Amino acid sequence: MSNLFRSAFVIARRDFVATVWTKYFLAFLFAPLLIIGVSILFGRLTEQMARQDTRANIAVIASPAEFDALVASRERVQASFGEDGLPELVRAEPDYVIDAQVRELLASRDKKILAVLTGGLARPKLTGDINEEGRIRAQMTLIVNDALRARQGAQSLTVGFEKVSESAGSVASLRALTARAGQLLLFMVTVLLAGMLLSNLVEEKSNKVIEVLAAAIPVDAIFLGKLFAMLAVSLVGITVWAAFAGMGLLLLPSEGGGGGLPTPAVGWPIFVALVVVYYAANYLLLGALFLGIGSQAASVREVQILSMPVTVGQMLIFLFASAAVGPFNSPIGIAAAVFPFSSPLAMIARAAQTPELWPHLLALAWQALWVWLTIKITASLFRRNVMKSGTPGSARPKWRLRRS
Repeated sequence: MSNLFRSAFVIARRDFVATVWTKYFLAFLFAPLLIIGVSILFGRLTEQMARQDTRANIAVIASPAEFDALVASRERVQASFGEDGLPELVRAEPDYVIDAQVRELLASRDKKILAVLTGGLARPKLTGDINEEGRIRAQMTLIVNDALRARQGAQSLTVGFEKVSESAGSVASLRALTARAGQLLLFMVTVLLAGMLLSNLVEEKSNKVIEVLAAAIPVDAIFLGKLFAMLAVSLVGITVWAAFAGMGLLLLPSEGGGGGLPTPAVGWPIFVALVVVYYAANYLLLGALFLGIGSQAASVREVQILSMPVTVGQMLIFLFASAAVGPFNSPIGIAAAVFPFSSPLAMIARAAQTPELWPHLLALAWQALWVWLTIKITASLFRRNVMKSGTPGSARPKWRLRRS
């Protein structure tokens, strides 16, 4: 095993130096301009899914008649606000202790309640983590006044307000934005950098260099070394891009007033560390697969033909992981976390939404196992189909012998 890693380090150092110390690598470092354009495109494609995560749910503690009047009023004014313009209304049966019921509703993680309306139509009061002069209160005032006019022709009134520190619904909705941003970052950087592994072995196969390397060291070490060499190259590029982005933020004038992404559940330091770790895991998983696919190609033309289905496969994996952002404990969320090639994307979204850390240890161990299995399988296929050093015909003589 030590000989395998020593041989892999030799291959990794050779490929790293040959890639970085070239004039073409400088052109490669300016590729983030392309990332910006594609990120805007994918941001628009995922906007609809983000709307579902950030939709406001308002719990209404009222009788069935009053709740039906509010729902009917919401339907009447909905056309003025467009799609997803007004909050969703969820009825809750009045309990004996209204204040305790309000706290329980705001603390519910499953219902994602942003605020609670109490007092019915006579003395409406809105409680939640919203702004007193914000959009939610103004919209609920409009709905209540419309219901009053339709019901008894009463005069307009103002909905009461009580500010609370935060509600589980608002926190869950905001953290979903951070989860999707982390997924999009991992996906875009991996799409940009991992595709280079498809053509990594084509030149060495055409020059017969691979035969010399395979005669000196195991094929597993060649694959492992090339994979980690390209990971190191990608990290160099990311470091340079991050440095330029940091300098750009320092040069830009500060507008103040907050903004930016909501704080993830695990906190920013741990979340940033997990982004780096899961990027490496995602790159190694997809890179090992791409290296194996590209090693079967005989020419650059075949690699170019394979690039489109490989990109489509990456997009499908991204969509699968995106579906697990909100319900990360649902069957689809668990499936996305268990499936090795979508596991890094699903787990980085989980880190933004829940503070538990032990699932990440299990996920990283699971992903490392699949990196090793993918390397072993692709190296075995390379030996058998390309190097012709396997035993593909060993079963036929045995079959003939049994038949005779």
